Amino acid sequence: MIKLRGRESASRRRARIDPARLRKALRVLAAAFVAVVLQQAPGASVRAQARRGDPAARSRAAGDAAAASLVRAVELLQEGKPDEAEPIVRRALSAEPRSADARALLGVILDQRGLNREAEAEYRAAIALRPKSVPARANLGALLAREGRYAEAVEMLNAVLVDAPGHPQTTFNLGVALFNLKRYEAASMLFESPAAQAQDAPECYYYLGLIASAQGRAEDAAELWQRALALRENFPEVNFALAEELRRQRRYEGAAEFYGRALEENPSKIVYHVRLGGVLMLLSRYDQALEVFRGAAERFPKSAEVQYFVGIAARGRGDYETAEAALRKALALKADDVDALAQLGFVVGERGRDAEAEQILRRALALDAKHFYANYDLGRLLVRARRYDEAIKILQGASRIREGEAGVHYQLFIAYSRLKRAEDAGRELALFRKLGEERKSHRAEGEEKIEDALPTPAGDAATEKPL
Repeated sequence: MIKLRGRESASRRRARIDPARLRKALRVLAAAFVAVVLQQAPGASVRAQARRGDPAARSRAAGDAAAASLVRAVELLQEGKPDEAEPIVRRALSAEPRSADARALLGVILDQRGLNREAEAEYRAAIALRPKSVPARANLGALLAREGRYAEAVEMLNAVLVDAPGHPQTTFNLGVALFNLKRYEAASMLFESPAAQAQDAPECYYYLGLIASAQGRAEDAAELWQRALALRENFPEVNFALAEELRRQRRYEGAAEFYGRALEENPSKIVYHVRLGGVLMLLSRYDQALEVFRGAAERFPKSAEVQYFVGIAARGRGDYETAEAALRKALALKADDVDALAQLGFVVGERGRDAEAEQILRRALALDAKHFYANYDLGRLLVRARRYDEAIKILQGASRIREGEAGVHYQLFIAYSRLKRAEDAGRELALFRKLGEERKSHRAEGEEKIEDALPTPAGDAATEKPL
């Protein structure tokens, strides 16, 4: 059980790359070009000699002018204006195609624009021209990690640190790549190093918390995440991590608080909306959950997942009209969504349209014969229609999929009772009572259904993390 000082806590997630933080990192790395080109900036004596017609001086002056243009490009890049910087760099390359600095800087610009393949080509061209280029190799390592090519990234970033020991951004990025390879001890050493801490201490504590959580050290993870929040108040990834750990421990009140903080700080992440709404359903706060999901639907109108969650929240509060409309929107966006079909079948059945509900549930089973809720709700529907022999076959299949589901055995008890099969009915009733007693240890009826409906921890694809 984790303990928090004035807060509740913790989670377990893999890392992904946050584009906004990546752009910040690229601007930091781009600054490495400034010193290089400033050293080559034109001096008054060179310009004077060039004006007097000295050919060597004219050549040096041209080179100095190109270097000065790269300084301006770097300034624009650091101001977040890659579109203005790019033509300057391309002009410099036209004048001097073998400029390693210009190639590497163009790579940074293309990287910021999300043109990974083109950026990689420019970084590699810069490295071919200057094999020991720290900025080009450091940026290439970051790009490789962002694409999930972690082993390549580790090789590249390690090479940078051989030539530039303690390079802050490279030290941090190498830690991220090693973290994603689950080389936790090596990653921890880097995140704890002065170089990485100087680069971005809050991020280091965030990753150290992830490592602690992955190793089952929940209290250590909470302490590390609290240190991250002490250094950076607005840190949605940390709040989300704390909420995930609390949810895993079924401490739903605390989880709702931290999911809410993460969502408030960054409403652009669908998973933040979904997780908050989901834990509110676990707390039986269906009105609040529906409000969260409706807000998500307004922000992400093309998301089938969000419409699905509007539907199950509405179902939870007994608003079957809203639930049906939302689930049909989900299916319009993703026609073969088995979960949405199963939910729609239940809702349509509850609205008294049994024949249509049966068609929907059978369509779900045609897509996934082992979908528990499609089998269970079809079995319930058939019991209600007094088609007991058909119901028994379907419900027996459901019981094999999920042996511990009390409701299946209750429906089988009803079917066997109606068929006067007393021995079978007695067995199913005994199982129903036994499982019902076991379920009293759970917080609330229906908790498992809601847990099934929630998405897996993000990232796994999920978590979005910077390089």
